[in-house]
Amino acid sequence: MNVTADLSGVISSGMCIGCGACEMADTSVKVSLHPSRLIYEPTSPGSELAASVCPAVSVDYAGLQDYLFPGAAVGPFGVVRSVHLSQSTTTERNVKASSGGLIKELLRSLLSSGDIDAVIALDHVDGIEFAARLVTTPDDVDTLPGSIYHNLKQTPALQLLKDTPGRLAVVAIPCELEGLYSWVRTCEPQLRDKIVLTIGLLCGWQYSHHSINAMGEYLGYNPEDIADISYRGGGPVGKLTVTTRSGEQFSASRRVDFGYQVAFDRHFNTSRCHVCINHSNFLADLVVGDAWLPSTVFTKTGISLVVCRTEFAETSLKRLVDTGSCVSIQVGEDEIRESQTDRVVFGEFAYAYADFLRELGLHTPRLDGPNKGYGTLKPRRHVAKFHRELVRKQALMAARRYKYMKLRKATLELRGYVMRYVRWFMVRILRIKSLSGQRKEIPRDRFQGFA
Repeated sequence: MNVTADLSGVISSGMCIGCGACEMADTSVKVSLHPSRLIYEPTSPGSELAASVCPAVSVDYAGLQDYLFPGAAVGPFGVVRSVHLSQSTTTERNVKASSGGLIKELLRSLLSSGDIDAVIALDHVDGIEFAARLVTTPDDVDTLPGSIYHNLKQTPALQLLKDTPGRLAVVAIPCELEGLYSWVRTCEPQLRDKIVLTIGLLCGWQYSHHSINAMGEYLGYNPEDIADISYRGGGPVGKLTVTTRSGEQFSASRRVDFGYQVAFDRHFNTSRCHVCINHSNFLADLVVGDAWLPSTVFTKTGISLVVCRTEFAETSLKRLVDTGSCVSIQVGEDEIRESQTDRVVFGEFAYAYADFLRELGLHTPRLDGPNKGYGTLKPRRHVAKFHRELVRKQALMAARRYKYMKLRKATLELRGYVMRYVRWFMVRILRIKSLSGQRKEIPRDRFQGFA
């Protein structure tokens, strides 16, 4: 693997994801919110050591998978022992999560059984600030927020891992685990034995804080007045809800609100998201995400797609079923592919876009995962068009021209916006793949006990 001298390329490209590994490896590096990009990034280039653990420089997926799952077979979805569709049987917990409620059930079970002493997970601090904290009791688990979609500084999670004795579980998105384990393996190998289980999310990308600002213009709140923000809840798709310090609430459906579709368009993602090939969270012991499948359309609360990569992960899930905390059925790896799409699980866009950025001579992370070569890369004209749009929209965001971006979506981008819903209707409602013989859906009678 090539050596990178420092973080200069990460800073110039805006590719930082805020994992905090560089800060932990090199105390001269500080990560802070960039005033115009509105993402967290290093304020100085740091050293070669800082660059060596940075997921925006490179990730040694093969080495890390061997480090974490020694001797296990690695396929296009990473190390996979089994795949499940699962759902919490506690309706209130499930509805609040919108995606099956499995993570909180797992954390409660691990703490109750004494398998772990504490959990490192995100909690709300103030406004749109969230930071990792320790959770030590089952009841405290339910006080944690749901998934957070905006970019955060994750250094507190690494500091807690370093400072906290005992057996720990960690909840994290893919790039956070990339940074965590790169730092642990390189700088703090003694910390590996502390981690009993990592619960990873099937990632739906991070967004810059421009998304929150744009929604403020569309819904009528001042981003500086936000007291709390929730991205999910109230059903399988859920809604964004912002609460201001005066107690006012502003909500938007994640599926049908037009403003939400503008502000959470992929051009609002952090730049590194566009070359991420690890949405399936290759480094997590147990992976949880929404099951976006034709066979799960019926759910009124949410169903989790669960990937177990270790025996302990399988044992932990089975215990939830045995105690009645969740219902679960085992399925095949095809359900990962169908739920997340080839574009995501095989990095069909990300690998092609990374190649394009290298052609332009721009800083590009070296990310070659186990899924490389399994998909059909998007054509160069496709990624070139995206890049032009991205550069244009990032300039509009920096200028805070959010209303103009909404107008663009309603005019120049209308066809693509409409076609997204047409594809959703054809695949998930009409089940066109099943009708054409491309796949066989899971029979409804297998979902006995699911809501």
